[in-house]
Amino acid sequence: MSRYFSDAKSPGRAGYKEGGAEYCGRGKARFWELDFVRGLCVLLMVFDHCMYCFWDVLPAVNQMFGTSFLADLAPLATRYWVSAFRNNVRLLVISAFFVICGISCTLTSGNVRRFVPLAIVAGGITAVTSILDEIFLPGAQVRFGVIHMLAAGILMYAILDEAAVCIGSLFGRGRRADAAREALRYLPGAVGIVFLLWLFCGGFARFSHEGGFWEVVGTFAPSGATDAQKDIYSVFLYVKNYLFSQGDYFPILPWSALVLSGGILGRLIYHTSAKYAFRPLDGAWNKGMCTIGRHAAVIYVSHMIVIPLYFALGAYLTSLL
Repeated sequence: MSRYFSDAKSPGRAGYKEGGAEYCGRGKARFWELDFVRGLCVLLMVFDHCMYCFWDVLPAVNQMFGTSFLADLAPLATRYWVSAFRNNVRLLVISAFFVICGISCTLTSGNVRRFVPLAIVAGGITAVTSILDEIFLPGAQVRFGVIHMLAAGILMYAILDEAAVCIGSLFGRGRRADAAREALRYLPGAVGIVFLLWLFCGGFARFSHEGGFWEVVGTFAPSGATDAQKDIYSVFLYVKNYLFSQGDYFPILPWSALVLSGGILGRLIYHTSAKYAFRPLDGAWNKGMCTIGRHAAVIYVSHMIVIPLYFALGAYLTSLL
């Protein structure tokens, strides 16, 4: 995830300031509350994926090895997975995580550098899960999951923000020019809001409360489109009654638009004196969670490999007994 440097002019970017922060005296300056919330979100995502593996992955592993390793937990995991509690909390957690990603985009000039490793990892996830889908776990393929979406959102932010900076550099000097440049830095967030309004007010998606929990449901139904064409549409938004991927799936709209929209909060809070509001609450109590938050991307990607491998190893060792 991004680093948050103290206030300083960025070379070659007129009117640009990085966000300032102080972070427990540990490492480089950071906003501890962002790391804390990000870490909490990632822990909840790891727990959620672990329950998914108990419900769906572990039975397949046990069947392969002829074992019953931790099989008693499958019914509990199934009840959790279909519960309204799980689905409502999930919507809140992923929304918070994506908004924080957007806030982070305002605190670094290296968003393209953030995009590149995410894009590479996203490609690797698709390649590996495609192999698993073919030979071991049908439905495991991830064609456009959370990492793909975050990479797209960060790249979109980088392009829009760079455009804002370039346009602002044409305004010359003076207080009005500085104010105009500052206003332009809200461009990515404004585009995100426009995308969300277009999506939900334009009849392409809606919020559903069926089953007692909230979720985003696609209402876009391209008439006469083939499955291949629907696959392309599905990268950008949910297609009505079309199952694009049985694995991890987060289309660009609304989720990357939510990342862009988080940039508005980043500019309003972390580029003003309000950025110090949570500093008095900082201390040793949040060190562990903040450490997780600082390494959220690594933890998120690695847990998708470690948990299934743990189950496979456990089942294999049990088969030897």
